Amino acid sequence: MIDTIILTIPSGNFVTVKEPNVAEWELHSKSGFYEKRVKNQTYSQRNDGIYRPRISTIKRGLAENLKIEFSIPKLIFGNNIDEVCEKDFENILETLHWRLRDFGVYAYVEHLRKAAVSVFHPSKNILLSDGYTASGIIKELRKINLTKKLDLNRDSFRNDGQSIQLYANSHSLVIYDKIQDLRKPKKRAMDKDRTHFQQSLFQQFEAIEKKPEILRIEARLSNKKKMNDVLVKNGFGKSPTLEEVFKENICQKIVTAYWDELVVKDNMFLFSLTNNPKQILKKLIQSYPAIKPKEAVYLVGLDQLCKDEDGIRELRGKLEKQATSRTWYRMTKDMRKLNLVQTPTNCHNWISQVAEQIKDFRPLKSKDLLCKE
Repeated sequence: MIDTIILTIPSGNFVTVKEPNVAEWELHSKSGFYEKRVKNQTYSQRNDGIYRPRISTIKRGLAENLKIEFSIPKLIFGNNIDEVCEKDFENILETLHWRLRDFGVYAYVEHLRKAAVSVFHPSKNILLSDGYTASGIIKELRKINLTKKLDLNRDSFRNDGQSIQLYANSHSLVIYDKIQDLRKPKKRAMDKDRTHFQQSLFQQFEAIEKKPEILRIEARLSNKKKMNDVLVKNGFGKSPTLEEVFKENICQKIVTAYWDELVVKDNMFLFSLTNNPKQILKKLIQSYPAIKPKEAVYLVGLDQLCKDEDGIRELRGKLEKQATSRTWYRMTKDMRKLNLVQTPTNCHNWISQVAEQIKDFRPLKSKDLLCKE
């Protein structure tokens, strides 16, 4: 549902108290009327196995706000393989209230409920079956066409074999192998804030014979303006409170929109079960009876080149050395003809698995994965 979230509480709705065994506020940065202070965990807190949020105070003139950043599932489950749902909301508020008290920060549950949201990451863990692996799917996803998707035309495309980031400054779509990510050093992992319990859970998965394959899909709305734009575009109100944004239908719709727009919409032909050139030619002629033979042969060649291991981005890089960007954009329109002859039933089954689990949006639970063994 939601993983990382950033909340803001205005002065008057929280108080800080000096308490023994609690760290002091430390000056992080200061400029003119702006001042940021942070409070870190003590040594004993860092090693007690309890997940706590990151907190800071932002002071502009006389106004002071408390900023709280945390992973919702880690707060109540100690990991983010287990997913939260709406019925967890009261538990989340109560737990957050007590974790803030660990820092000497007191905020009523009702003030936390109405806290303003500036960043949140809707996400879904997809449990794969039928022999599909998360790394295998990511290998296929590296082929996709990103031309002018949302505002990611100035994107950074990062792929390391087990994760993909379609990244812009204000938002990103991150897809990665959740289990393999736990094996990586902290600096290279997509999830850099791993808990002790999360690592022990990984060890339990490693001990079973049939290890789960989990594909993580996460839309990171890392800028308040972009967050509001996405919410409004999908039919929701902007500048939500925690209570307003913690809704399954909001997260489901946003994850669906990112997956469909960036991955599925113009790329279905890449995941087709039909890869034989003669079969593709036959399907094109059946789908477009008036197509000229020369165009049909050209489309078959385009299909094969796009499905090459390096995918559409590599093809674009090579062709734009010989032609203009306008030539490439005309070719992307031709790719739509290849896409229109595809149906989900003629594609690899993992496409349907992802679509069905996002539509169902049932929370994945680690205990169910371990019980299956």
